[in-house]
Amino acid sequence: MKNISKTDPQGKGKHQLHNVRFYTIKPRGIVSLAYSKLSKCLALSRETPIIELWNLEHTPYLDRVIHLPPESPVESLSWAGNRLFSVDLTGKLIEWDVVNLKPRYEHSPTGNALWSLDVNHAETEIAVGSEEGHINILSIENDEITYKSLFNKQKGRVLCIKFDKSGTKLVTGTEGFVRIWNVLKGTTLHTMTLSEKDVIVWSLQVLSDNTIIAGDSAGFITVWNAENATQIDCTRVLDKNVFAMAVNEKEDRLICSGMKPPLIRIFSKTKIKREESTSERWIKFLQRDAHKHYVKSLLVIDGEIFSGGLDGILTVTSSERMSAHLAQHAPFLQGSVASLAISEKLLLLRYPNSLHLWRLGSSVPREAEKKKHGVQPVGHSEELLLEQPPQKLLQLNVKKDNFIQAAAISPDANWICYSTLKEMRLNRLESDPLKVERLSEDLPEELKPASHIIFTKQGRLALLDPQNNHLNWFNFNEDQLIFQNSIDLSDHCKSIINHLLVSSDGDYIVAGTSDRIISVWKLHGKEYKHLLNLPRHRAGTTALSLHEGLPRVVVAYANGQLVEYDLVNRIFTCETDEYLIPDTIHHCISGITLDPRNPNIFLVHTESNLYVLERNEHVEPKEHVIVNKSKKLSDGKRSSVDGDSKGLSLKTELPRQHLVHVSRLSSNELVNVSISTNNLLAPLPKPYQRKKFGAG
Repeated sequence: MKNISKTDPQGKGKHQLHNVRFYTIKPRGIVSLAYSKLSKCLALSRETPIIELWNLEHTPYLDRVIHLPPESPVESLSWAGNRLFSVDLTGKLIEWDVVNLKPRYEHSPTGNALWSLDVNHAETEIAVGSEEGHINILSIENDEITYKSLFNKQKGRVLCIKFDKSGTKLVTGTEGFVRIWNVLKGTTLHTMTLSEKDVIVWSLQVLSDNTIIAGDSAGFITVWNAENATQIDCTRVLDKNVFAMAVNEKEDRLICSGMKPPLIRIFSKTKIKREESTSERWIKFLQRDAHKHYVKSLLVIDGEIFSGGLDGILTVTSSERMSAHLAQHAPFLQGSVASLAISEKLLLLRYPNSLHLWRLGSSVPREAEKKKHGVQPVGHSEELLLEQPPQKLLQLNVKKDNFIQAAAISPDANWICYSTLKEMRLNRLESDPLKVERLSEDLPEELKPASHIIFTKQGRLALLDPQNNHLNWFNFNEDQLIFQNSIDLSDHCKSIINHLLVSSDGDYIVAGTSDRIISVWKLHGKEYKHLLNLPRHRAGTTALSLHEGLPRVVVAYANGQLVEYDLVNRIFTCETDEYLIPDTIHHCISGITLDPRNPNIFLVHTESNLYVLERNEHVEPKEHVIVNKSKKLSDGKRSSVDGDSKGLSLKTELPRQHLVHVSRLSSNELVNVSISTNNLLAPLPKPYQRKKFGAG
């Protein structure tokens, strides 16, 4: 950990920054990607039993997470409109309720492991391929899943499966063969052999002109005419294993990737004239070096390539030559991963199956050095020597089958509370000597698994029950936990609550849901009253924060917009333009930290940068300056934009690697938790090394 200080010419605004880089979450490889054009939602499955739902309407952000039963990670995903389907190696075909995040229908077509599935273009049928070579067709009409037909059994597992555009033919890939099936009869129309019998077909694409493209374990992509099963072309694109292929909507770009090397290679459909004949061929157009380890899945969405594989990083890059941006989204856990006990400078870090408690380091006083350096420019930073390095105090583990969905340490460092998907645990922490004692007796019945855990400065504990969106409040009486009351948030928050805040004085509760609702409640002891709903924004909510000592809430949206709302006067005191920071086109604002001494300072962070924004009363339009909007919002009865609202200007930018958490330790100390890319990839095998021309 390092301390960094930054100063301005007046000597004000100096902060020490605890740069925590020992948060080393293990990579969780990406297995499958599927995109719903209707809901603009990207479904992503990993090697661990979860399905992530990413909102792509504006800047991509992780919106919801579906937790699966242990030992049943998803092997393949597919959408039919707003309906999401998955298959796994336990043999289950599941349709998911993406609103309540639980199974809607379950079906076991064959009883053995399922490897692949696809939905036809009309979204009326689904095809499933199994370990034993069985292919099932199921109807998904009338909002149900019903068995329809079983094809003749083929030899070998069905690793990939695709309908043609008409839905009358089905193409499957196995070891050594690509087969074309008649969907109505369930019989084979054509069988195409590959170069060798032991070559495995990993990926398939079927184009609207009846062209079949297959990627195999030998590194080749082979092109066939589906009408007569004649081979058109065969090109080696990788040294080994073409795991994934994708085509754009126009079907003039073919993207492929895999294992050796893990490059994303882009091919363009080009007309080639030879004498009097003209033919179309896939010609190498571009390549992207976006991954160091193998790529398992690819998608092309509106010209952007979404890719993922062994490293677990969701990568977004362009398929066009003139744009070469690269955005990487590390495999974070949803929700807060860090909690601070400010009084003792303790940091609690959350992992999928464990909690780590650290004591933050302290810097050596350097008064003489400060005088010698004199006045430093805005944004200047320097590293400080550590008098006391950070120290790991304890580690709490849960069983591998459990997943820790929320955790927090109390401000006085006396309690650690964490929740798995199945149970809630409360631990008493003693510092001298260090001792942890779990409370297991005389616990209230209301102590249920929670998606959000909040310790207030008044010594109370708030737990959000995700099953019914009830916020349960508890008090501590020596070593006992006493249930106080429950606040029903479900009347105004019917969807999943992603963001939950309690003001420092305990007077306000603010909740933000996945359907873009932001609700505010006013508290009076045990009594509570719904105060208002902020006007619904067209972009999703990515971060919330409350000023300390001021009844104002600050909201960041997926389109880069930042607003500040006065809860008493019910007006917007600051409303910025979209994408106020250029980086928010690729990474959304994931956190807001406010300065209790100066309400005009906003610290916001994305995954790649930490920014300091300042509110100015009169701001001239220029680069990196945000000017307030003067027009009223659509909900003019309850809220409007303040005529004296101020603009924001960008003061400082600090680049970071995979920044996951920023919080305030004191008035002049900040803590940021980031994941180093090298540390993230360290548990993986060494990346594939390519020989380069001219290199020794």
